[in-house]
Amino acid sequence: MKYLFTLTCMLGFLNFCSRGNFGTIEEGDNKKPEGPVTSYTYSYSGTMAYPIDYYKLEKLEDGTVQLGYSHYDNDIHLIRVPEEVITKVTDMVEKYQLWKLKRSYRPKMEILDGYGWHVYIECEKGSISSGGTNAGPKSELSAGYHSINNYLDSLYTAAAPEDSLGIAYHNDWGN
Repeated sequence: MKYLFTLTCMLGFLNFCSRGNFGTIEEGDNKKPEGPVTSYTYSYSGTMAYPIDYYKLEKLEDGTVQLGYSHYDNDIHLIRVPEEVITKVTDMVEKYQLWKLKRSYRPKMEILDGYGWHVYIECEKGSISSGGTNAGPKSELSAGYHSINNYLDSLYTAAAPEDSLGIAYHNDWGN
C-alpha cells in the first residue's frame, strides 16, 4: 500500500513538473508582420495522440478561402468559408498582438511525454511561428490563438453541406 501511495505521489509530481511549474524557457522572437493574414495553421497533439486539434485557414489561388479542420481524426475536413474570415483573423492577430509570442516554449524540467502545439501565421509580409512542448505562453497571448481556434471551430460547426470541399489527410496535405 505504501508503494502505491509513493507511486501516486511521484506521478503527481511529474505531472506538476511537466506543466512547466518550475518555470518555462521561452526562446526566440517574432517580428510584427505587415498586411493581412494569408494563412493560419494551428496543431495540438499528444505523444500518442496525433492530431488532437488541427486548423488550417488559407486563401487559395482562385480566391476561395478554405478551412481545414480536424479533431481527434486523421481526416482533415475542408470547407469553403467567406472571405471576411481572413479579415476577422487578421483583426484577432492585431488585438492579441500575437507577434509577441516567442518561437519556442518548453519547461525547464523536460519530460519526454505530454502535449505539443504549434501555430504558424503567414501574412502578406512576414510571419509568426510559435510552439511548445508541455509549456506555453502566458494566458494573455494564448487567449489569442484560442480565440481564433474557437472562431474557426464555430465556422466548421455552422457549415452547410454545400460548403464542403472534401477531405484531405494529414500525411499528404502539408502543415
